Amino acid sequence: MSGAAPVAGTGFVMALPDGLRRDLLARGQPRRFAKGQIIQQRGDEAREFWYIESGAVQIGRYGRDGRLTLFALLGAGETFGELAFLGEFPRTVDAIAGSHCSLIRIGDSELQSLMDADPAVTRLLLKTMALTVQESFDLIEFSRKLSVPQRLAQALLQLSGDLPQVRVTQQDLADLVGVSRVSLGKAVTKLETAGMIEPGYGVITIQDRAALLDMCGR
Repeated sequence: MSGAAPVAGTGFVMALPDGLRRDLLARGQPRRFAKGQIIQQRGDEAREFWYIESGAVQIGRYGRDGRLTLFALLGAGETFGELAFLGEFPRTVDAIAGSHCSLIRIGDSELQSLMDADPAVTRLLLKTMALTVQESFDLIEFSRKLSVPQRLAQALLQLSGDLPQVRVTQQDLADLVGVSRVSLGKAVTKLETAGMIEPGYGVITIQDRAALLDMCGR
């Protein structure tokens, strides 16, 4: 759901200059998670943040009934956990591997070694973080004005990155877009009829990315 974007994921690492991004990721620790495996839990001490190399990560909160309320579904190139990490406050959301995924863990030692290597890095990191948070708020405001098919197109573009397929259930998409399963189904049918996507079991194939971008007004 779009309202959760600032606490879910950002393009924080991708927004860094190429050389700095490569250096930071090279210092990080690669980790792999199986589908359904918990990456972080609400209330945990934030000792690191995560960069997604591949796969999908669900961001949300588990209720007392054990049901996950999905806030966002993140893909390759996005980061999560950096706000709690940099702000030194407990995790506010749960993160679960939505598929088999490869992540890079970046903790205190990795970030500190990068800052020690170049004093200008600290200010650059703060500036990049501020810009990505502002972009998240701008995206929330923009999303409020979109129709359900437009919000679905936006979600599919976000999830797919440069890949031709998105592995996601329609229920996950409904939770992410913030509508009922019935409303989501109607939006899927509209995009399918227009030749933009081809839905399948647990997967949606992007057939016309340019049309999806145009629908979102990008």
